[in-house]
Amino acid sequence: MGKMRVGLIGLGKVADVHLAGFTTSNAVEVVAGTDINPARLAKMSGKWGFKGYSDPGEMLARERPDIACVLTPPSTHRAMTELAAAHGVHVLCEKPMALNLDEGRAMVEAVRRAGVKFYYGSSYRCLPAVRKARELISQGVIGRVSLLMETYIGGAGPEGWVDLGDRHYPKGGPGGGGMGLVDHGIHLADIMPWLLGTRVRSVAGRGNLSGAAPAPEFLSMQMENGAMGLLVYHEATHPAVLPMEGVFSLGASWDVQGNIVPGGDWDRQPQCIWVYGETGALRIFHYANQLVLMGLGRMRQIPVDGRANPGHFGLQVDLLAEAIGRDAEPESTGLDGLRALSVVLAAYQSWEQQAIIPVEL
Repeated sequence: MGKMRVGLIGLGKVADVHLAGFTTSNAVEVVAGTDINPARLAKMSGKWGFKGYSDPGEMLARERPDIACVLTPPSTHRAMTELAAAHGVHVLCEKPMALNLDEGRAMVEAVRRAGVKFYYGSSYRCLPAVRKARELISQGVIGRVSLLMETYIGGAGPEGWVDLGDRHYPKGGPGGGGMGLVDHGIHLADIMPWLLGTRVRSVAGRGNLSGAAPAPEFLSMQMENGAMGLLVYHEATHPAVLPMEGVFSLGASWDVQGNIVPGGDWDRQPQCIWVYGETGALRIFHYANQLVLMGLGRMRQIPVDGRANPGHFGLQVDLLAEAIGRDAEPESTGLDGLRALSVVLAAYQSWEQQAIIPVEL
């Protein structure tokens, strides 16, 4: 069987890292891409050597790709997914899956009716350090886990903060910046329960609104197995990290302003996830591609194999291609996307009602 043909819908910043990751794949080839911005379309099609289209429907009809990667802003995910499904094309959709649960459910129904696969783009599941950490947790290396945490606080003050805008998230609704609860925290709302093989039972939290002044955000997730997941973000202040708290990143990463920190460079504020168990703890430097195990007075680095960022985007599309070839459910599904979205949106409901919100999905 030859390589599966991929068409990209949306050629913004995230398309560059997807395309770089796809160069590590032996399962797919990118044949076309589409964008409403003529200059961006010309630049990206020339750089990566695929055929460019201004209209996604025309691209899908003419090129008939096996997979459409929906990389447009979240406000368009439903329309682009339904368009691809109507052409009989399998879908890989970036996060967040949709703006609300009704849109997400409509996407799930559209691909079901069309008989195509839908891969929810939870790319953190494909990061090598995260996958290795899940393996160690499932083996009981740190015992029963009680707490998972991620914090990311910094920036250049309110004046240096950038709202993603209403092209991504409609004004007045859940939104904010690129390292906030909606656009970034959605990753953790998915992988924290995934790391433990459980689901989120209830939520408390607060999130920023699109077009409004930024403030600290948080999300507290009570898991069905008793563990707690905690996220704390603030993009419009200043970092308080010390020089020795940085690392040489073994994979590319993003800083709080959305700038790429290339692999091999010093990352002064590396993103990481803390996982605390009964007999040990893990620090998962998911983009720096490092994993540290601690417990009983010992600390050691765990070897990590796999494709670091942006290579994990190649693994992501490979997993979809494999699922298509086997006619199996993808590793990350539309239901996973709905669950992550329901958790993040529950934080907004929690703040509005000043209550703990149960999560049904």
